[in-house]
Amino acid sequence: PSNMKGRGRIYILQPDLVVRNLSHGGMFARITGQRFLSPARSIRELEISAFLRSKGVNTPEILAIRIIHKGIFHTISVISKLVPESVDLLTYLREHHADSDTLPIFEQTGDLIRRIHESGVYHADLHIKNILLDEHLIPWILDLDKAYRFSRLGFFLKHKTMQRFIHSCRKWQRGKRIMLPDGWEEALGRGYRGEAE
Repeated sequence: PSNMKGRGRIYILQPDLVVRNLSHGGMFARITGQRFLSPARSIRELEISAFLRSKGVNTPEILAIRIIHKGIFHTISVISKLVPESVDLLTYLREHHADSDTLPIFEQTGDLIRRIHESGVYHADLHIKNILLDEHLIPWILDLDKAYRFSRLGFFLKHKTMQRFIHSCRKWQRGKRIMLPDGWEEALGRGYRGEAE
């Protein structure tokens, strides 16, 4: 088991591999847990991850998917390369003061989301824990099992993705579980528009 914070239950295979067992979220979590009727979602994640990496988008390299059949269900594990000394954005903001030093992270996150959209990829579950920061505080995108690829991404899906991410940040701040720096939304927008300093 990994001691990496904020990423749920993952496992490290030495020296540099990460194993993530897929599970349902939301209302289905208690009913189906880690059981899936089809492995299609994980196959799509593998394909989209490779595609984004080919476009220069920071996302961990997926090396393999393990699928175990149990009756009509499947349990699925995704094996990817470890991003050293990394932490998700939620955990980083919990451990650091909300000052102007964190604004560049939001600018770079906006730029990352823009490049994902320019590649025609829609991340249907983009939230604060799906942004990973490496040792240089450069953002990476995670958990592409709810991502979809289009020849061209329309305005509605782009807007929906950004609003979901913003809502996620606000939700964690409302309970005073994190403190966001003043101007974080503006910084995110600058990065998304390609205006980051």
